[in-house]
Amino acid sequence: MIAIDWGGTNFRLQVVNAVGDIVYNITRPIGINQSSRAELEQCLIDATTQLPAQYASAPIVMSGAVGSNIGLYETPYIECPVNPYQLVEHLINIQVSDINAFIVPGIKTHVREGLPDVMRGEETQILGWMQQASRAELKEALLCLPGTHSKWVLVKRGEIVDFYTAFSGELFGSLCAQSLLVSGTQIHDETAFLQGVKINTRDTFLLNLMFSARSRVLAGLHEKNVSAAYLSGVLIGAEVKAAMKLYGKKKNIHLIGADLLVNSYATAIQIYQGKSIKHQGALMAAKGARLLANRFLVNHSLERRA
Repeated sequence: MIAIDWGGTNFRLQVVNAVGDIVYNITRPIGINQSSRAELEQCLIDATTQLPAQYASAPIVMSGAVGSNIGLYETPYIECPVNPYQLVEHLINIQVSDINAFIVPGIKTHVREGLPDVMRGEETQILGWMQQASRAELKEALLCLPGTHSKWVLVKRGEIVDFYTAFSGELFGSLCAQSLLVSGTQIHDETAFLQGVKINTRDTFLLNLMFSARSRVLAGLHEKNVSAAYLSGVLIGAEVKAAMKLYGKKKNIHLIGADLLVNSYATAIQIYQGKSIKHQGALMAAKGARLLANRFLVNHSLERRA
């Protein structure tokens, strides 16, 4: 089957075989945030046309911002707690040209002080993680999915029962692009990153800690070209600190995402006396989409071409 993970900044298509392995992939920097509906439709048509002939009739399952109110088709949110099979029953069928595809619904929760929270795309990665999780992990586990809008997810009894979103990734990108905190060419410096993470151990305001990315340069405490690395540490450190306070120090925090970002979060978790296990986000997404397609095919005829 074909799994498409389509977020705010990137399009990723993966052909997944019967056991959930990725056998072919296409990635393009065409995100939901920057594209019109016509551009999104053309991206999907171009990518599927490019596929080798042996994959032409594979069913397509899409997840992520593609199902948001700025995507190809807005799909509803399902209220927590959510188990994998509820998502199967709420797949939305859409037609783009002669392409027949299904979009995975999002998930919502209202558990803290009446504040809503939502996710799109991460639920498919969580399903992939569930397939390889132990019974003890399915009974209760804490997951972190770093990204533009990082998710911290509590799983109990094989269900997604609670989660919250941290705006860290998008905030970091905006500050680097548009603020005085970061300027000029930047390099990744692990020492500066660690200093940013550890600065959160002080009893002070996050907004003040963020400004220290500039004030430390002016004071000669770090070079201007490592300000982004330091700021990244400040934001990730604050996020990890808050999450571990909210959910407690679980036995292991399961990190699901891209290697570089996952490694940064693992470092921050370790600094705050936590332990983590790393999982590849692309692989978990592929396995989750495979599960959805398999379960759907039990009771339905799902064909890629109309």
